[in-house]
Amino acid sequence: MKVYLLPGIGCDHRLYERIDLSGYAVVALDWPAFAPGCTLADIAMEMSKAVQKGEPHILVGVSMGGMVAQELAAMTNPKKVVLISSWTGPREWSLLARAGSSFQLYRSITHFTMWATWPVKRILGQRDRATDRLLWEMACKESARKIRIGTGAILRWTGSPWKGPLVRIHGDNDSVVPMRFPVDHVVRGGAHIMVLTRAEEVSQALRAALTA
Repeated sequence: MKVYLLPGIGCDHRLYERIDLSGYAVVALDWPAFAPGCTLADIAMEMSKAVQKGEPHILVGVSMGGMVAQELAAMTNPKKVVLISSWTGPREWSLLARAGSSFQLYRSITHFTMWATWPVKRILGQRDRATDRLLWEMACKESARKIRIGTGAILRWTGSPWKGPLVRIHGDNDSVVPMRFPVDHVVRGGAHIMVLTRAEEVSQALRAALTA
């Protein structure tokens, strides 16, 4: 059974480079181009071209990747969807997300503002220099424009269309997506980027989720 991994916004397949899923048939996906005004369903439709729908598979997504995975699941009918540090809809939004939606703060995302505010991005979680460098490299590769469009799509999302099996892995120290809802696997002290900073624990939780 193939396991498809969807990254978070501003990231690519390298987000999963520290996750150990040896023994599984893993396909780490990258984001397609984002058209202005696109929705998460539009993005999922493009990504569905990389998924072998006729074969048993599981979708795994971090943050925005988890949201798109839920849209994608309605198209490809996986055995299950695994969410890491992600939402199922606006009812789970933090106050920061609600403010961002109301005031359309994502429109201010440019390469300059991304660079200027990077030092205060500790809201994502404490990390070492290597992790910070990787996050910055991925963000620059994806581009501020793409992050702006993707964030707008997140903040216009009305919620998950997926009604099948769903497994949630979440850190209890996530400031971006605070854990205010039931989850299946809690990573104690895990922040929003725990897939990089707590990779061993996330790997264990993910393996448990895949085999459950």
